[in-house]
Amino acid sequence: MKTTRSTLLLFSFLFLKAVIAHAHALVIDTEARAVPGKEQEVKIYYSEFADGSVEKVVDWYSNVAEFQLYMVQPNGERVKLKTTAHEDHFTAAFTPEKEGAYRLEIAHTAEDPGDGTAYQFNAFANIWAGNSSGVLPVTKENPELSLVEEQQSKDSGVRSFKTYFKGEPKEGITATVFMPSGKKKEEKSNSEGVITFNLEEKGAHFIEATTYDENEAGRTEKASYKATWRCATQKIVL
Repeated sequence: MKTTRSTLLLFSFLFLKAVIAHAHALVIDTEARAVPGKEQEVKIYYSEFADGSVEKVVDWYSNVAEFQLYMVQPNGERVKLKTTAHEDHFTAAFTPEKEGAYRLEIAHTAEDPGDGTAYQFNAFANIWAGNSSGVLPVTKENPELSLVEEQQSKDSGVRSFKTYFKGEPKEGITATVFMPSGKKKEEKSNSEGVITFNLEEKGAHFIEATTYDENEAGRTEKASYKATWRCATQKIVL
């Protein structure tokens, strides 16, 4: 049977989607609750959520290890945090000066497009210092694709997240939760950008939202690309 150009293009697209579905992602690991005036440790991993594997820093894709970590303070000010490399992760630390909601953020586009696709890694962690339970707003100053946990509930496994694209709530973004047992669930954001998961298991859950635009072209500092893949992650522990 003769193979047509359209068949080859379809195969290439499906292959790329399969690769993306099993891609590694950055994740920020820190306690969700903090004590004002007390230093708190942060770890950053490059992980495959589907099987829980963590890569050594020397093996991270492209220049992903050159990411920058920012702390968004209750007043909205963004402060860059110093990071230190270890064998398979980076560490950082912060001290919340007062009660309130804080957020850690990473936004990094790898300088090497893979098969013509730019890979953008975004990661988040919400921290509540003292008795705070609110959330910080997202603006165009924040990462292009944002996944932000809404007001924290201490007693329920039902967790809601809001997805933003370039500072605006975004409908139709797919997010997957990887559960401690290895199971996973997939949901899409509603008209207000909200995704809700019922987390029924105890332990660490990884939430990953992704987008792919086959027509979003551009250029990194190193090379041109014709498509863009983005992810945004959060770790939730019950």
